Amino acid sequence: MEAERVERIVMALRRAAEHERLLTYQRFHAMFGANDPLTARYDALERAIASLGEVSSIDYGVLLALSNGLPGPDFFRRYQKHRYADYVAVMGPPIHRQSIKRKRLLVETERRRVYDDARRKAASHVEQTA
Repeated sequence: MEAERVERIVMALRRAAEHERLLTYQRFHAMFGANDPLTARYDALERAIASLGEVSSIDYGVLLALSNGLPGPDFFRRYQKHRYADYVAVMGPPIHRQSIKRKRLLVETERRRVYDDARRKAASHVEQTA
């Protein structure tokens, strides 16, 4: 059951990336039952993101979006943890309050990286099946 949930998230993120779209947190949470705890949901998300690529170089979790278009704090914590130097280069030291403008810059750059990665993977898959 858990593996199926992770695979469902992987497919949703992959599809979003291939079409240069976002996955709302609302749609993400709809993949679970009402009684599934948040910790289980985010654990499945973390595993799905890790299966799509090494988080230290690419983070498909950037495709999740709140109503303001940005990913939630889970993305920024993961990015800071796995790519600290890149985080600080854009956002500044984490002790300072992070501006929406800088968050958008970081997110736009990472989304472009994810879209390009998905395009490369899709092209490679087509070449392998041809």
